[in-house]
Amino acid sequence: MNPLGDLFKTQVRALARHVGVPEVILSKPPTPDLVPGQTTEADYGISYDKVDRILYYLIRGMRAEDVVARGFTPEEVDKVQRRLESTHWKRRLPTVAVLSQTAIGEFYLRPVDY
Repeated sequence: MNPLGDLFKTQVRALARHVGVPEVILSKPPTPDLVPGQTTEADYGISYDKVDRILYYLIRGMRAEDVVARGFTPEEVDKVQRRLESTHWKRRLPTVAVLSQTAIGEFYLRPVDY
């Protein structure tokens, strides 16, 4: 179960603040921890607050030019849209290597799975 999988980063941060996660954790910038001082937002060139708002509109089907009309630059919208399209594969579970007739989700389906 992935209880946070349908939330934006800013929503997870707000939820964490609501349940009392210490500020030292909340204020730590997201980082891939590959290079000292590296942050995800600096690498990406746009804040998660902006990314989340742009994503909100894009995944609901709004056209890029309509998102730009809401106060974002065309470059910001394009950057988020390209990242969204190029990482679609990350939002799908990997294919099961079917080695038998008991592969869950391939051969073995319960009536509620149909």
